[in-house]
Amino acid sequence: MIKSISAYALPRLSAGVLFTLSGSLLSAGCPADSGDTTETGTETETDSDTDTDTAGPTTANVDPTETGGVTTTTTTTTDPETTTGPTSTTTTSETTTTTDGETTAVETTTTGETTTTTTDGETTTTTGVVEETTTTGTETETGETETGETDTGGPIKPEDCEELPILGIELLSQQEFQLESAAPVPLIRTPGTQMSITADEALFDLLRIMFDGDIGVGVHPLDPDPNHAIPNFVSQYVTVSSATVTYQEDLEGQAYKKTFVAVAGELEVFDLLSSHQTHGRVRHVELREMVKNGDLLEPVVDGTCYWIQEAEYDVRRPNGCTPYTDDACPAEQFCMPVNAIGTDGVCVAGGEKAEGEACALVDPNGWDSDCALGLRCVDFGDGHECGKVCDVLSDAPGCAEGTHCGGGYNLCLPHEMLQQSGVDPAPIGEPCVDNPTALYCGGDGRPGHCYDDDGADGPLVSTCLPFLPAPSQCVAPQTAGYVAYKAGIDRSTLWCLTP
Repeated sequence: MIKSISAYALPRLSAGVLFTLSGSLLSAGCPADSGDTTETGTETETDSDTDTDTAGPTTANVDPTETGGVTTTTTTTTDPETTTGPTSTTTTSETTTTTDGETTAVETTTTGETTTTTTDGETTTTTGVVEETTTTGTETETGETETGETDTGGPIKPEDCEELPILGIELLSQQEFQLESAAPVPLIRTPGTQMSITADEALFDLLRIMFDGDIGVGVHPLDPDPNHAIPNFVSQYVTVSSATVTYQEDLEGQAYKKTFVAVAGELEVFDLLSSHQTHGRVRHVELREMVKNGDLLEPVVDGTCYWIQEAEYDVRRPNGCTPYTDDACPAEQFCMPVNAIGTDGVCVAGGEKAEGEACALVDPNGWDSDCALGLRCVDFGDGHECGKVCDVLSDAPGCAEGTHCGGGYNLCLPHEMLQQSGVDPAPIGEPCVDNPTALYCGGDGRPGHCYDDDGADGPLVSTCLPFLPAPSQCVAPQTAGYVAYKAGIDRSTLWCLTP
């Protein structure tokens, strides 16, 4: 539902402090709210839904499970709904100190009760296991799959693997799990209410299919390196596999007993409405048990192996679209971005209200409104009004003087609303002189983030770096970091950094 936000609680946007905070990674952050440090065990990180700090529709609680490192620190501020880092605890303190390169959050005051409940989310797809044969499909003009010839070829299940019993289990995207949420990469997963697949029914298992945001229709081999699939928050902060499958078994408290990563298999994408709305399947998936050895994952000697012959999913939405593309929606509709980087959307209807005018949503859980097409009806504390939608990936986002494209809702927002996170006039690729830790930069051109790639004591200067939609756009040795918008549930906004 829509929540009105006071000016004090507005944009949780912090600059320069993301992920698990290490001495070699960070420059000093800007004034910010402090986040809690969360110890989560070996290979899982738990998000918390604070039920606060929401400026748009939301329909469910946050995903309670996220593969990650052992300790995470989040520093947040009070600009439109952004945190930096892998957790989402809502706080109201405003002091961040940096000592010997390590960032420490202080004066922590929580403002909402933390919960970790989950909901089914919406989904229209049932997956199944094919024991001996796989069926190939041909996409029709209507988007439905016709049954084709039977393929009896392909890899054979290794002798030491057992079939993962996923028959009848629904798969859904995080975008369906909670409106306006997105992982750093597109993510297909078992629902949060699914009982344990293989063990104690009181425990929780999680199967996830993840792939790069630039993936296209076709067959993609699964990346066999487990360390590309699961961030260690030391040298890698997001999944960097072109395609991967992970499985975690038996959640106890905030840690899983076992973690598995695919070392073989393939992902086939039949149809793509957007990077977060695809129809496809994984097959011949060999999941091997992994264990942490220092910062890296390695196979467990004589560990368990699971096999998925085939699992199909369909997370396209009836009104789904890719924003800022030609003919994305029918006439008299607009493709409204629903993730912070603007790569996923839904077609919405509009009205006659102009930018800056008071407006009303048709449904509090949707974006149809009485604003003219191209405007979003949103409440940042002073009541709903129509705001201009802009493309954070565009070299010419078209925002008026005194406004900047960004803030998690792809809107042209006034500079004063973003001041706590900082706005620097530097264009992409140029030094951020006025505010080296500003979350927002780019001037009238493409929006970006001020970041010092070697920390405050290194020879490099803070530079305006562009926001990106996919880890594959970072060239080694660089990797992707992310900005956590919307109380931490949207991490789709990436940029490249040197770990």
